Amino acid sequence: MKNKNQRNALSCTQGFLIGLIAFSNFIHQEKSAFAMAMCPYIDIEATVVSLSLESPEGYYEDGKLIRAPLDSAVVRIDKVYERGGDGLFDWASLGIEEGKDVELEFKYSVRPAKIVTVVGRTIHSGRVVSHVGAPAENTFEDGYFVFREDGSAEAETILPGLQAGSRFRTKLWKTFEVKVGQYEVVH
Repeated sequence: MKNKNQRNALSCTQGFLIGLIAFSNFIHQEKSAFAMAMCPYIDIEATVVSLSLESPEGYYEDGKLIRAPLDSAVVRIDKVYERGGDGLFDWASLGIEEGKDVELEFKYSVRPAKIVTVVGRTIHSGRVVSHVGAPAENTFEDGYFVFREDGSAEAETILPGLQAGSRFRTKLWKTFEVKVGQYEVVH
């Protein structure tokens, strides 16, 4: 009888610990989303002045795409639509102000790209529920760099690529680094 009680106590303790880990992961995700919402941001329209493209040796390994190319562009800030987030971050300290040229890095490259958001799956095993993120394999398909990201809804976003003279609108976030993520070409 004592052995059965010990097993039940151990099972309850394991269940509690797994639940605690899952809950702390949920809280971390919620705090991350909240923290991102509180980060300073600036919504801009810009014109590409010049491009700097990374060579394939940097982002291909053994014939596979291992990460996004580290492309950058010198852009002229044509218009600032909005500033927001927590605090009054001085975007001019980074050279980001109307009428100025500034070099910006691009998260997904300045070349044509697709961002495919896929939903992970939830696994139920007894009392344990866990979330498995979608595979984040990046590829090059049909002339596009394809980046797969875990998300809450299936979606595909096409970034047509930029060249000198292209005008685009984007929102920059002041996190650890400031990079152009998704953008919309302006005609």
